[in-house]
Amino acid sequence: MILVIFTQCASSQKMETNAPVTVKSPYFEKWYDLDDAGFTLYIPIEKSENVILEYAYFKQKKIELTKEEGQSVYVGKYTYAKKNKDLVMSSDPKDEFNNTVPGIERIPYRLKENECVVEYVKEGEKGHFRIPAVLEKIK
Repeated sequence: MILVIFTQCASSQKMETNAPVTVKSPYFEKWYDLDDAGFTLYIPIEKSENVILEYAYFKQKKIELTKEEGQSVYVGKYTYAKKNKDLVMSSDPKDEFNNTVPGIERIPYRLKENECVVEYVKEGEKGHFRIPAVLEKIK
C-alpha cells in the first residue's frame, strides 16, 4: 500500500517533455516602488482553447498566473516580503515571544537561475512543463 502511495505522488509531479501550448519569448521585469519590490512574469502563448496555465515556479517562488480576456499572455506578479520588520532582541526569551519566524517557501522543483516550470490544466488533467530560459526585460 505504501508503494502505491509513493508511486501516485511521483506520477502526479511528472514533467511533460512537450508543452501543450507554444510559448513565445517569456520574460520577467523587476519593479520597485516606495513600499514594495518584486517582479512580474509574462508568458505569451499561441492561442489555446483547452489549456489553462495556473501557476509558475520561478526564482524559487510559486506564482499564480492570470490571463485577461482576449489576451494571449499569462501574467504572474510576485512581491518580495518586507525585510524591515521590528524584532525584539533580548537576553530574556520571553521578550522575544511576539517575534514572527520568517517564512521559508519551498517549491517541488530544483530550478536553474532563469528556468521556469508551469503548472497547467488540460481537459481536467493537471500537468507540468519546463521553460528552460526566461529572459529579464529591463524597462
